Amino acid sequence: MINGIKIYHKIVIFFLICLIISPLLAQTTLENQLRMDISDRRLNEFTHVEAAFVLSGATTRDSLEYYLTWFDGLVQQIDEFHWDLFDTYETAGKIFSYLHANWLITYKEEATTLIDVVNRKKFNCVAGTILYNLICQEFNIQTEAFETPTHTYSLLPNFSNREIMIENTRASGFDIMKNLRAQSEYLLQFYPDNQAAQIGYDRIYAYENSKGRKIDNTELLGLLAYNRAYFANQADNYEKAYDYVLLAQKFNNDSRSNVNFEKGLYYTWGKQLFDRQLYHDAYFVYAQAWRRYWENKDFSRNCIAVFYRALGDYWRKKKWVPSHDLITDMLDLNLMDEKEKTDLLKILKSWAQYHYGKNAQKNLQKTLDLIARINPQDPLLKAFQ
Repeated sequence: MINGIKIYHKIVIFFLICLIISPLLAQTTLENQLRMDISDRRLNEFTHVEAAFVLSGATTRDSLEYYLTWFDGLVQQIDEFHWDLFDTYETAGKIFSYLHANWLITYKEEATTLIDVVNRKKFNCVAGTILYNLICQEFNIQTEAFETPTHTYSLLPNFSNREIMIENTRASGFDIMKNLRAQSEYLLQFYPDNQAAQIGYDRIYAYENSKGRKIDNTELLGLLAYNRAYFANQADNYEKAYDYVLLAQKFNNDSRSNVNFEKGLYYTWGKQLFDRQLYHDAYFVYAQAWRRYWENKDFSRNCIAVFYRALGDYWRKKKWVPSHDLITDMLDLNLMDEKEKTDLLKILKSWAQYHYGKNAQKNLQKTLDLIARINPQDPLLKAFQ
C-alpha cells in the first residue's frame, strides 16, 4: 500500500509539472517552428498572417487561433460591403478607410505589433502597414512595402502604370503621391529640427525615398522581429535581443530602418560576452557584425582581439576542436594582416607539436592543413611529411 501511495504521488507530481511546463513548451514550439520555417528565407509552413501573429507575441496555439479568428472576422466584415472588386483602386482606398475608422485608431510609436491593434486599437507604421497589406492580400490586391531609415509605407505596384504609396499612420494617407508637400511636412516629426533644416523642409520625402528600398511582405514581417529585439534591448536583455535580430535577418536581410540599432547591439552584446570571458561567443558576434558592416573597422579589430583571447583560452585547456573551428572561420573571413598570420602560425605549430606528441594523426593533419592555408611553403609542412 505504501508503494502504491508513492507511485500515486509521483503521478500527481508528474502531471503538475506537465501543467506548469506545457505553456512554455507551446511557446517554444510555435516560435521555433517559425524559425525553422524561415531558415531558408521563405515561409512554407506558416502563412503570412500566422507568422505575423507569432512574431507579434502569440505564444500558444490557443492564442494564435484567437487572433486568426479575429483576422478572419475582420476580412468577413469588409467583404460584407460588397465593393466592386474589379475597381481595385477604389477597393484598396475603402479598405484603408475602414481600417482607420475601426481599428487603426491611435498612433503610438511603441505599439509595434498586430496584438496592439487587436487589444488596444493602437498602432505604429509597421503594425499599420502589415495589417493593411495582409487584408489587401485577402482581396487579391497585390501589395508590397517601402522601408526607409525612419519609416515604412505600403505600396500597390500595379495601378495604370504607376505605384500607389500609402502612409498608414494617418487617415488621410492613401495615395500620398497626390500631395507630396503635405507628406514631407508630416514626416518632419520624425527628424530633429537641425537635421530637417539640413535636408530641406520641402525635400524630406525625396530624401526618405533615396535611402529606402522596396520590400515584399515576407521581408516586411521581419520588422516585427526587429521590434521585439528593440524592446528586449531596452530591457537590457541583450542575448534575447540578439536572438531576435538573427530571426529578423532571416526575414529581412537588408532592413534600412534597423542599421543603427543592429550596430549598437553588436557592440553591446559582444562587449558583454567579452567581459564574461566568453571569448568564443564574442568572436562570432563580432564576426557576424563585420560580415554585415565590413566597412566598420571596430568590428574587425574586436573580432581579431577576441579571436586571440579565445585561442589562448583553448590552448591552456587543450581544446583542439573549437580552436580548429575558430581558426577556420577566421581564415574564411580573410581579415588578418601578415603579422597576425605569423602570430597564428606560431599557435598552429604549437598545436602540431602537441598532436605529434599525442600521436593524434587526424588532428595533426588538420593542423597542417590550416598551416598550408596560411603559408603553403612553410618548412614545417615538409618536416612532418
